[in-house]
Amino acid sequence: MSRHPLYVARIKERYALTKPGSTKATYHIVLDLQGCPFSFKVGDSLGIYPHNDPLIVERWLSRLEVAGETQITDSRSGQMMSLESFLAEKANLGRVTPKLAEVLSYTGPLDIDPLEILRPMAAQELVSLLAPLLPRFYSVASSLIVHPNEAHLTVVLSTYEYQGEIRYGVASHFLCHLAIPYVTPILCYVQPAAHFTIPAESHLDLIMIGPGTGVAPFRAFMQERLALSATGNHWLFFGERHRATDFLYEDFWMELSQQNKLRLDLAFSRDQAEKVYVQHKMEENAAEIWDWISRGAYTYLCGEADPMAKEVEQTLLKIFEIHGNLSTEAARLFLKTLRKEKRLLADVY
Repeated sequence: MSRHPLYVARIKERYALTKPGSTKATYHIVLDLQGCPFSFKVGDSLGIYPHNDPLIVERWLSRLEVAGETQITDSRSGQMMSLESFLAEKANLGRVTPKLAEVLSYTGPLDIDPLEILRPMAAQELVSLLAPLLPRFYSVASSLIVHPNEAHLTVVLSTYEYQGEIRYGVASHFLCHLAIPYVTPILCYVQPAAHFTIPAESHLDLIMIGPGTGVAPFRAFMQERLALSATGNHWLFFGERHRATDFLYEDFWMELSQQNKLRLDLAFSRDQAEKVYVQHKMEENAAEIWDWISRGAYTYLCGEADPMAKEVEQTLLKIFEIHGNLSTEAARLFLKTLRKEKRLLADVY
């Protein structure tokens, strides 16, 4: 379990951010924090303890030939519970552990569905053979100043195919499909971001680079900066596949852009023959990016580490070389300095 205090929230609102025809399903989820005495700052994440799919749990019980109400003791917490509850809330059902493989005399690859090798066994014996169901982390997409007693999340439904069957990521399936609004308890805690938050000085400019669900913390940044009447400028680089179906929080960004509170550069990779990503939009605006950074702007990056974050970093180095008239070595040193000064901050996964 987490070292941080755990709280129980419930889903207050859930709706699709992507439109019909999208190749993804991304949801906006509002957690009700009433009665949860914790707070977070923009940039922080929530650790969410999900539940496994009841259909998968039923398959395990069937394969084990054990009744779901059979009582077991969780070897980690010492808590007594039904085997069904343990499999639903405590166990990683997607992983074959070395211990499980040994007991089942299985010597093949471990990256298979455990159900392929599972056989009947005593409920308590199984408990110590499974890995724990770990939390998943989601950047908070809202400011407590603007939305007290709420935490907003941006969750893309993870899907994959296994032996001809569509499978779902455990946490995203739980949050997007299984959890019943106002009913299902969502066990969660705050995972603080060491430095990934807005600067205390409201006059400083922000450059935010957040393709896909990486845009989530920047929605929180903008809510808080506007609520605090920040005087600094804001510039967002957002990217997704198609503008018509995948422009996450389109109304929010477009309204800010029309009010001249946000400069907005968009990269919809599949809306033209040649793919366009956020780093390409950065290259198009290279001189102004250098001007902002050289005048003290903070630059934030959120999203996938590979390849997006690496390519964005290479683009920044190129900008420093060309528009800062720096050598390759000096550009790298400048990038390192920005990191050291906490003016270049990343939250990548």
